Amino acid sequence: MIEPIPVGLTDWTQLQTPCFVFDEPELRANFSDFDQALKRAWSPLAHVAYSVKTNPFGWILDVAREQGCLAEVVSADEFALALEHGFTPDQVVFNGPVKPRDWLEYALANGAYVNLDSVRDIAWTCAWSREHPGQAHVGVRANIELERFIPGETITGERGGRFGFCYENGELARVIGQLREAGVDVCGLHMHVTTLSRSQRAYEVLAQHAVRIARENGLALRYVDMGGGYYGGGMRNDGAYERYAETMASVLRQAADPATCTLLTEPGGAVVCTPARFVGRVVDAKDTTVDRFVTCELSRVDIDHEMKKTSYPLHALTRDGTPKDPGSATGATTLPRQVLCGFTCMESDRLCVLRDWPELEVGDVLYIDFAGAYSMSFTPGFFIEHAPAVYRRGADGACTLLRGNGRPPAPKDTGSAHRRAGEQRREAPRDEPGLR
Repeated sequence: MIEPIPVGLTDWTQLQTPCFVFDEPELRANFSDFDQALKRAWSPLAHVAYSVKTNPFGWILDVAREQGCLAEVVSADEFALALEHGFTPDQVVFNGPVKPRDWLEYALANGAYVNLDSVRDIAWTCAWSREHPGQAHVGVRANIELERFIPGETITGERGGRFGFCYENGELARVIGQLREAGVDVCGLHMHVTTLSRSQRAYEVLAQHAVRIARENGLALRYVDMGGGYYGGGMRNDGAYERYAETMASVLRQAADPATCTLLTEPGGAVVCTPARFVGRVVDAKDTTVDRFVTCELSRVDIDHEMKKTSYPLHALTRDGTPKDPGSATGATTLPRQVLCGFTCMESDRLCVLRDWPELEVGDVLYIDFAGAYSMSFTPGFFIEHAPAVYRRGADGACTLLRGNGRPPAPKDTGSAHRRAGEQRREAPRDEPGLR
């Protein structure tokens, strides 16, 4: 972990807003810290495979690759993006239930880590293996009843998860047998399950099931993919990567040799969440008989794709850059309630209610911390406005623009031309003889 770049080193008032700002040193440290934690707990055969869907911005993929990570993708589009940004096929983990057949076959032929997750994956892989004997090497995603072991911690609860092949009803074993009959080498297991708690206990249970599945099916594992869904990143989560790595490694050694078996993880939010801020300005504030509404350049469509958050790690600065959070000495009037709203024309675009905050004024700068995960990936390319700008922030606090917000400048002559045309139309009747 590294010390965060002080907020005061950056003149936030000079940025093109709205925008996302990524602290580059922290992003690089998150990638390398997780990767090194895995290698210390397991062996050099351990890798972070960055979850591209979490934030597919190209510069982030470049940073991940430069820090020695692989790319984890769940679509042909993401696979192509990873290749575009310098990953080779054997540096790609290909997951997901909707792989196109041509890309599945490309991945099989070019050494990608391929984790099968659907019935058609199985059928297409068996067919390809029969045409290319001895060349198909795959992993299979396991579906286990994790809720039984960590009650209340899973996202799906008793409804169960929909991904992978069920271990408990024998479907997983049947699929492994079907692949073997077609000459497919089943050499990997994919154990990904996202939980609400993100606890080490969840990964301990997943690792225990990987050991059990390998033993029961006689698998000579060459890789185990433990999936994503971790906490981590930033000073507040110091040590989290190490605890996850040690928990998984201590169990997996019962069925896999660190000298010959690769350990994969697929972090997304655990590496890209903490380095990013979402920045925008206040553009309007007005009162009704019900509330005080403050409109800003931020929006829930950019930061809250599920439209369910009620609070954010929010901070404010005056237009000259002075901190304006609650308790700051700005001299601003404190208001009991302000409803912070986004720029869209939707009533639902209300980010949060600010209670006992300094009065927000037009021109104030707002920023939300920990904004790098599942934000930009859900931002529309164009919805009322183009997508926000993106900056990288260096150790000295200086920001470099990576992508502008696409906002067009106002036309310079159109307005006056329209006025002239209107004036001519109004004056024209006075020159017609019949109207004098």
